[in-house]
Amino acid sequence: MTPRSRKAKVFRLIGSLCIGGAVFFGGLLVYRLWISNYFSDRAAESARTELLKSWGTPSQTTIPLLTSPSTIAPAEVKPISAPTDQEAFALLYIPRIGNDVWSTPIFAGVQSKQLNSGIGHYPDSDLPGQDGNFSLFGHRSSYGQPFAHIERLRVGDEVIVETKEFFFVYTLKYDKIVKPSAIWVTEPTQMDELEIAADDPYRVITLITCEPRWSITKRWVWWGVLHAVYPRETPPPALAKQND
Repeated sequence: MTPRSRKAKVFRLIGSLCIGGAVFFGGLLVYRLWISNYFSDRAAESARTELLKSWGTPSQTTIPLLTSPSTIAPAEVKPISAPTDQEAFALLYIPRIGNDVWSTPIFAGVQSKQLNSGIGHYPDSDLPGQDGNFSLFGHRSSYGQPFAHIERLRVGDEVIVETKEFFFVYTLKYDKIVKPSAIWVTEPTQMDELEIAADDPYRVITLITCEPRWSITKRWVWWGVLHAVYPRETPPPALAKQND
C-alpha cells in the first residue's frame, strides 16, 4: 500500500467516525427532546388514571364545581397515609406553568423510575398539609420535564396538591439557587423570607429541579407556605375555573 493510499484510508476512517458520532449524538438529542417526553407523558397519564380510579373519582382533573369554594381549617384535615415506595399518591397543579404541571402525578421516591413518570417526593420529608416540609423534585429537561419553565414562577403564585379528600393550596414565597449538596432545603428550616410567625405551624412545600436547564451543576429551589385547604367537593378557584 502506498503512502497516499494509507493516508486516504485514514481520512476515510476519520470521516466514518465523525459521521457515526454525529448520528449517535443526533439520535441521543432526538431521544431526550422528544421520545423520552412521549413515553414519560404516557406513563404519567396511566399513573393519573389509576390514581383517580383508586380514589373512586372520574378520570378528569377535578370534580365539577357544585357549590362555591369553601376552605376548612388545616387542623380538620385527616392525616394522609404514608405512601408505599414508588406509589403515586397525589396530583400537582401549578397554574402559572399549567401546560407543564397540571394534574401531574406525585410519586413516593426520587429515583429515575419515579421521576420519569411524574414528580418525586423525598421519602424523608413530610406529607401535604402536615407540619413540616413537603419536598418534591422534578426533571427540567427530558422525561416529561414538568419543571422545564420554573424560571416563570413568581412570588405569590399558587401550587396546588390534590389528594383523595383534599386540595392543599400553597403560596410561593422565596426561591434560591443552591449546590446539589445543600440537602438542608428539604428540611423544616425556618427562613425569614417565608414570613411564618414563630407561633404559626410550619407547613411548607419545596420544589426542586436542576439549574441551568440542561445541566446538573446546581439546583433551583422554590418554597411555598400552605394558606388554604379545600375539601374535594369544592375545589379551589384556580381549578374550578377549568370546569366553566
